[in-house]
Amino acid sequence: MTRPDASLEEQTASDAGRSATTSGERARGAGRLPQPGEIVAGKYELVRQIGQGGMAVVYEATHLRLQQRLAIKVLRPDIKDFQQVLARFEREARATAQLRSVHTARVVDVDTLADGLPYIVMEYLEGVDLDAALQAGGPMPMEQAVDITLQVADAMAEAHALGTVHRDLKPANLFVCHIGNRPVIKVLDFGISKSADEGDSRITHPNAYFGTPCYAAPEQLRSATDADARSDIWSLGIILFELLTGRTPFVGSATAVVAKVMTDPIPWPLELRPDLSRDLARVVLKALERDPAKRFQSMRELGDALEPFGPREKASAVAAEAARPRGRLGEILVVDGLLKEADLQRALGEQRRSGKLLGRVLLDMQLVAHADLLAALAKQQGISPTLPVSQPSVIVESERVRKEREAVTFSPNNRSRSLKMRVLVAVGLAIVVCVVFALLARR
Repeated sequence: MTRPDASLEEQTASDAGRSATTSGERARGAGRLPQPGEIVAGKYELVRQIGQGGMAVVYEATHLRLQQRLAIKVLRPDIKDFQQVLARFEREARATAQLRSVHTARVVDVDTLADGLPYIVMEYLEGVDLDAALQAGGPMPMEQAVDITLQVADAMAEAHALGTVHRDLKPANLFVCHIGNRPVIKVLDFGISKSADEGDSRITHPNAYFGTPCYAAPEQLRSATDADARSDIWSLGIILFELLTGRTPFVGSATAVVAKVMTDPIPWPLELRPDLSRDLARVVLKALERDPAKRFQSMRELGDALEPFGPREKASAVAAEAARPRGRLGEILVVDGLLKEADLQRALGEQRRSGKLLGRVLLDMQLVAHADLLAALAKQQGISPTLPVSQPSVIVESERVRKEREAVTFSPNNRSRSLKMRVLVAVGLAIVVCVVFALLARR
């Protein structure tokens, strides 16, 4: 997964408010959805369509210069109430671009197509949504269910601090990725979020309802404008109830569910799962108090109550560590299972002590094979090992990466390797040569 730098995200947050509004009027009716194979903004090549909803179509795309895998979400031109949905699309871009949590999908760019349709460029996520995971696996172990809930609470605590209420938290809007062997949750779809600083009345009628009935809080069902941070706490409480028991508290048709949410008592979780901790069940029920004043008053408060039932090692800490700047070479080796995190930390300590390049330290300590290190360096530069050597890659090689590669490739300790190893070295050099020639050809 790719984490854009902060300056780009800050620029995106300000650009999001300008781009879609100016193009909205000409996009309606005149816009045409792009097709796979087309190039957007001269830099994003659309690979395939990977999703479609009532508001937008999502494509897998490749950044042509960086060879970076991304997702592009384009607003559909054929939707009803286009201007209202356009405003929500803008709001999703603004809300998401402000968030820094590892548990939200990162916004890379926001702009409009030539015909005026707005789009959002985001990190590409690999995995499944939580709804699909529930359908496939049923109720989860208590620790895993709490772990997922804590991750969502972490993301929403940041959103709430910025004045953004999601209003549609549900398993389908939670995406399960993996960093190493650890599941990491990403909160998606802030399209119907409510922003405190912009006033919701301009795009949400006081009597309107947004969200999904079986996850929506009672006050939200009465009026979307009444939803606040505590409404998201209710929704997350419903999700936790479902993760633990395999079903939501209220089932039936949409109309029946709305009536039950407003009047029926919450089922006692132990009736559906006798092995559940009573203390954990009480936490769930407090999150599902009908009176918002009796619920947890913040995601932090909910997280503190759930902490004793979660894993000792937080997924947010795992994700943050994987995203920590360190040239990404160590991250690639760890994620690919070629290096243990503990060994990486030892190598980083030696690197700080000796001042040597990380690749040199890893080889000296015999923590990775030479061929594995070359493959990781190639991946770091955006060169996929599945591509033919003759295929050009337009990656600008940094001075640090160049020194890292040279230290690995020309080390005297590696000259006595077997013929097989020499062949692998030659292949690695050939890849680098192709990069250099590709760069020279484009200048």
